[in-house]
Amino acid sequence: MQANRLKPFMAMELAALSLLVLLGLCYVQVAGVFSRHMIIHIALMTVIAPVLASLLLKLRYSPDKPASAATLFAAIVLQTALLFAWHSPPGIGLAMEGHAGALLMQATLLFSALWFWLTVFNQTGEHLWRAVIALLLTGKLLCLIAVLLIFAPHVLYSLAPTNMTIELADQQLAGLLMVSVCPITYVLAAVALISRWFQTLCDQSDVAPQALAMESSSWQSR
Repeated sequence: MQANRLKPFMAMELAALSLLVLLGLCYVQVAGVFSRHMIIHIALMTVIAPVLASLLLKLRYSPDKPASAATLFAAIVLQTALLFAWHSPPGIGLAMEGHAGALLMQATLLFSALWFWLTVFNQTGEHLWRAVIALLLTGKLLCLIAVLLIFAPHVLYSLAPTNMTIELADQQLAGLLMVSVCPITYVLAAVALISRWFQTLCDQSDVAPQALAMESSSWQSR
């Protein structure tokens, strides 16, 4: 994806970051340890990772070599697997044990998100539809986790070995943060790519008649 294509998405990222900061400030008094973990990795996965990926591709962009479908699929699987693993009871327990677990959680989620956004942004031309599907699918999976956290009738995580507790309100707040910010980034990015995809199709449809007319005139001149 070239630099001019990234400008609308960069504006969306700034909007998502502003919303995340606003929500964090609004809920700072009631946010628990789980919500704070959620705020950090939401910022890493939906703001820092895509912005960093766009900057990397801007510096080293190869338009003739878009990421393959297999690479995109692998990035989706890795990000989804890590996301569900770290939001499982054992994963949350490991992340809450100490700074090492929390750092491991955030680092792996950032790495998987960075690879995902690099492969998404590297879909060009007629391959843009693959990036759109990847974004919408990922957004749905994030919403699934968020809805589970919000509407669960009881706390899903037990942290007895760490002498820490997660309250139901804290769990619901974490889900609310996720469902408020994450879909904005993925859905709006998909909308931007769909717009670019349609523009590419229109450009191709304009080029085809011109090429046909040039070939016809060439045959007539012979």
